[in-house]
Formats: sequence, structure tokens, C-alpha cells
Amino acid sequence: MLEPASVEELATQVVQAYQQESPLYPLGGQTALHYGLAAKSEGWGISTTSLSRIVDFPVEDLTITVETGISMEALSQTLAGEGLMLPLDVPQQAVATLGGVIATNANGPRRFGFGTVRDYVIGIEAVNGKGQVFHGGGRVVKNVAGYDFCKLLTGSMGTLGIITQATVKVKPIPESAVTVVVAVESVDVAEKCIAMLLESPTVPVAIELLQGEPWAELTGVTKAGMILAVQLNGTHVEIAWGQQRLVDDLKSQGAAGATVLDEERHLQLWEFIQEFPAQDRELTVQVKTVSSGALPVVAKCLEVDADCIIQSDAANGVVTVGFSEIPDGGIGGVVVTELGPIASHYHGHVETLRCPNPEDLTMGTMWGQLSAPQWLHNRIQEQFDPRGILNPGRFVYQ
Repeated sequence: MLEPASVEELATQVVQAYQQESPLYPLGGQTALHYGLAAKSEGWGISTTSLSRIVDFPVEDLTITVETGISMEALSQTLAGEGLMLPLDVPQQAVATLGGVIATNANGPRRFGFGTVRDYVIGIEAVNGKGQVFHGGGRVVKNVAGYDFCKLLTGSMGTLGIITQATVKVKPIPESAVTVVVAVESVDVAEKCIAMLLESPTVPVAIELLQGEPWAELTGVTKAGMILAVQLNGTHVEIAWGQQRLVDDLKSQGAAGATVLDEERHLQLWEFIQEFPAQDRELTVQVKTVSSGALPVVAKCLEVDADCIIQSDAANGVVTVGFSEIPDGGIGGVVVTELGPIASHYHGHVETLRCPNPEDLTMGTMWGQLSAPQWLHNRIQEQFDPRGILNPGRFVYQ
């Protein structure tokens, strides 16, 4: 394991690996080692966790520049001291690093109201596969000069460069937050409620459609069927008005009996939702589509396994599904045969987040059907990592 203490040392180590054509596997908090294909060949792990300095924090500008080995928890604590937050809500925040979050494009349940990783990263520094340090963006929000390396590196799985520093936008912590939950007894009612919520003047920050055993205990909703959980953020006055408006509006769409969770249940529910993709189970897959695809995907998942556990960011079309055992047809049957076609129909794809034998995954069972052309991916990678030493085999088209 290589553990550089500075960007300069890291760049020197990459140069040596480039000269020797030795694979390097970038590591942060190591919370996403299960994500992606198995490594193609032996090489060195190279950790960024010693690169965790706060470089610049102009509070009045609502930005912060940090080295990306900083944990999400440490970053959140620093921001909270100034009444600010980075609302990405990713799992395992005590060890997950900002660099890992950017590299895997990890996002949480409040993406509907607050946006995704790509919306927050405005400046980036990384070391490419030749050991060259390069920069993109800047430390001000209105920076439009040059190529948009920030968006290019987000979700690149460490194959284009080892991210060493980032500038991100931050937001004030809301004065208040509340959750309204209600049972929805049919897909038709769920569809009406979600359509209403997408246009609601209450401006929800998260709209979750939940199915399965744990959710009833967490929410206190005991009726059979799916559970809709809606989070509002704002001032105390806004929340007081918004929660009552939501209860009335949900009832008008056929979902009567909505309740407001107390603070303890509210916190427990969203912590569980945040950690759900990282929980240990036999198989976890995630379907990413447009918002209109969420309900059809949920219906298909229940058709595959009526006992599966579903957490769906219904407003964004992201459906995470946990199976306690591998369904008939195996992982390929679930990802490629059952969920793949419906994901493609709604302009999305399927990813395998967790499985018993990750070394057996193929590009098809890991990433589903890909729409991006291979030639474009290869041309970009040739510019950043011509000898293919960064995370070889772990991402698409490798």
C-alpha cells in the first residue's frame, strides 16, 4: 500500500508506476471496493487518506477547498461549525472520503431538492496516469474557463486521474426538517401522489417510495402496501405550513391518513435510507432511470421477488433493491434479463452494488446495458492514462 503524504509524493509514485507500467488502484475510505468489476491484474493500492487538509474556507462565499482524503464526517463537522452543509448524504460517512464520493458519483436521498455531486464540485485537482498534476474549474462559483474537468472526473472511478483536491459549493443548514409518511395501496395512487409532489409548492427535498419489512417499523405505517416518505426542509414557519399542506394534498390524491414523524423517527428513517445501499445482503442492485421510470421498475422488482426490499428516490428515478437471496436466473437474470430492458426503456441502466462473488461479475451484470460509445471512452482515457495503469479493469470498456 502506497500512502503519499503530499500531492508531490503521490505524483512521483505515479510517474514511477507509469515508467514500470505497474497498475495503481486509488483508495480512499475503501467503502466502495465492492463497486465495479474486479481488478484485472496485481498492482499497488495508493491511498489518499493522508491528504486531508482544509486548504481554503471562505465562509461568506459558501465554498470550501479541501484535500480529498478528508472523510465526509470530518468535512461535515467543519461545515456545521459555520452552520453549513454539503447535502450529499452518502453511506458510511465516518470513513468515506470526498475523493471517493466524487470518483464514484455517490449521491443520497436529498438529491431531488439539493442536487448531485456534479452540481457541487466547482474546482478540482488530480494526477493523471503519467504523473502530471492538472486542474479544472476554480474556487469561485462563476468560473467557466477551460474544459469541465469537474464533471468529467465525477463518476470516472479513478480511471482518468487520482483526485487530490476539490472545491465544492456548500449550503446553509436548514432551520427545520420534517418527514410526512403515508401508505399507498396501489401503483395508481402512488403515481398520482408522486406527480403531485413533483410540482408541489411545499418543495420537497426528498420523495421516497419504500417497500418491504423494515420500513413499517421505521415509519410506524402498518397498512399493507408501499410507503411514501416526503422530507421538507425550511424555516419553522415554512415547515408548519408545508406539512399540513402535504397531508391535505396527499389525501386529495387518494392517500389518506398521512402523518408527521416525530424527530427521533425522522432521524432514524433517513439514516437507514442513507445507509441502505451499503447494507450487507445477498444481492443489491440499483436501477437509474428518469423519474417516470421509478414506479414501473418497482413493479418489476416485486414481480421478480415479492419479498425484496425497495428504497426508491421516486423523484429522480433511482431504485435500490435488496434481495435476501439470489432470485431464479441468477444475477444475470435479474440485471440483464428482467431489469435491463425496463431500465433501457426509461433511458437508464442497472448496476450491481453488492453480490456474493464480485469477481464473477461481467461488464453486463455489473453495469447493465451501456449507451455511451466505447470509442469515445477510449479516446478520453488515452489522453489521461495512455498506459492504462489507473484502476485497470474496474470500470466500463476496460
